[in-house]
Amino acid sequence: MFDLLKKSISGFVGKITGKKGEKAPEPPEEKADFEVGGIGEAIAGEGPLVEKAGEEAEKKGVCGKPAPKKEAGPAEVRMERAAPGKEEEPPEPMAEAGVPEKKTEAPAPKAETPREEEGRRAEPLLKVGEVAEKEAGKLEKKVKKGLLGAVKETISGASEIKESEIGELLEELELGLLESDVALEVADEIKAELRKRVVGAKVQRGKTAEFIRGQLKEVMVGLVKSPKIFSMVERAKGGGKPVKVMVLGPNGAGKTTTIAKITKMLQDAGLSVAIAAADTFRAAAAEQLIHHGERLGVRVISGAYGSDPTALAFDAVEYAKANGIDVVLIDTAGRQDTNINLINQLKKMTRVIAPDMKIYVGESIAGNAIAEQATTFNREIGLDGVVLTKLDCDAKGGTVVSITKLTGVPIIYVGTGQGYEDIEPFDAEKVIGEILS
Repeated sequence: MFDLLKKSISGFVGKITGKKGEKAPEPPEEKADFEVGGIGEAIAGEGPLVEKAGEEAEKKGVCGKPAPKKEAGPAEVRMERAAPGKEEEPPEPMAEAGVPEKKTEAPAPKAETPREEEGRRAEPLLKVGEVAEKEAGKLEKKVKKGLLGAVKETISGASEIKESEIGELLEELELGLLESDVALEVADEIKAELRKRVVGAKVQRGKTAEFIRGQLKEVMVGLVKSPKIFSMVERAKGGGKPVKVMVLGPNGAGKTTTIAKITKMLQDAGLSVAIAAADTFRAAAAEQLIHHGERLGVRVISGAYGSDPTALAFDAVEYAKANGIDVVLIDTAGRQDTNINLINQLKKMTRVIAPDMKIYVGESIAGNAIAEQATTFNREIGLDGVVLTKLDCDAKGGTVVSITKLTGVPIIYVGTGQGYEDIEPFDAEKVIGEILS
């Protein structure tokens, strides 16, 4: 039920949380690696990063060249220091056996002792510390302006939803609503109200999806829920006998079955019912009602095919008065709202019968068409409530979101199956919760 609308909304919420980086939050224990003190120590040459760098330098030397594994003699030093393209100086003669070797010192510019060479190679590491000292002030300013601002969300546990994060996704949400049969006017209002509620809002880290769904539910419930909603049972108990209920709607919407369901609901509340089969333009309509009446134990007043429906409804009301019946349910012809003859017939019945309730029955799966039909009936005749049928078969869900906003008429009941008990009072919180689940 409502699969398409659920998919659109879930995709919208998922993309927002993805932009907020909440799909894979870093574990708390790893945050210590990015603390300001740790960064400062590393750059200042006091942390583990520099110690590791020193160890690597000792092993590899400068620029990745391996450090000498043994101390080089003067001759090796001279060969290593020889410039390309120059002849190498001849090596000193080897000492003869048994004769002490005469030690001569190489000229200072041309030879280095291993200790001097090691000191020379360590000079770049000393410069790192100098650079760190120069950059310390810059780092502090940068941390205050940039890093602290970035980690402030983690420390405080809250983040702000920005227009740049949600603007494009709201457009996608609107398209998803339209594909789910939500009327354009209603989709626009949902988008505008949601933007007003969430942009700039401070949300606890990891709670973005919950926050967005909560705000979206409030917006949609506000559109669907009507202060005019009522219970037919309570109104029937509070009215004078007989309470007259006129049921109208297009062919195939489930008026006949809905009348049988309402009959059972009223009977369960201790009220007696009579039915007027005033759809005299469809022979099967009267036959179906008679069948339901026999099963439910109620009287069905019917007439000849093509007879005056208003006269038949009047006879049913008179029968109810004479027999102390609490409620009369009046079926009407199921034709489209564009049929002028049907509209005029309903206007005539309204004048003669003066119904206490006028209930429109429409299919939830009809989409935006049901809103247009109900709007026309409400304008021409006036409606008190809407019963949506086949809600259990509705894969989109847009009708239930749109109809109250467009017509101003409350949804009072929904049909959820073919059994007599498969009708329940409309609960906006429950239905919108199902859409957002």
